[in-house]
Amino acid sequence: MSPVRGPARIAALCVRCLVVLTLVNLVVAVVGSTFAGDSFVGFTVGIYPYIVAVAIVPIAVVGFPAGLLVSHLLRNEPDEGRHIAAFAVTGAVLSVLICAAVQLVQGPAAWVVVLVAAAEGAIGAGGARWWSGRTRWRRAGTQVDGDAVDVALQA
Repeated sequence: MSPVRGPARIAALCVRCLVVLTLVNLVVAVVGSTFAGDSFVGFTVGIYPYIVAVAIVPIAVVGFPAGLLVSHLLRNEPDEGRHIAAFAVTGAVLSVLICAAVQLVQGPAAWVVVLVAAAEGAIGAGGARWWSGRTRWRRAGTQVDGDAVDVALQA
């Protein structure tokens, strides 16, 4: 049985998704600003909180119900890696679909938006699912490695 199921655990997973995306995007922004110069640093610091605030909405409105559905569909799947992969793929697909729905996927550079959106969704949802599973194992006192993972999942 999946160790990450139910509304409370999926809500916690969504919060972790936001944290993962915030940290990854912050690193990308800092590295990008290093190459772009001081004007980009000011822009990044000024606009970044709004970008994070905007990310909360799709994670809550789309990610939460999708997380509930995916965790329910995987309730009999004991392989933690498959859970992480399923959340990553779901996050990638939903991220691209959201970008298409708000008409960000247009013009000659649409493929770049699709690639970035898919990467963001996969890293956010997959990373959050991995983190959520790891947190539960730590609380249970089980180490995260091969057979110990199988024992934790069967409990």
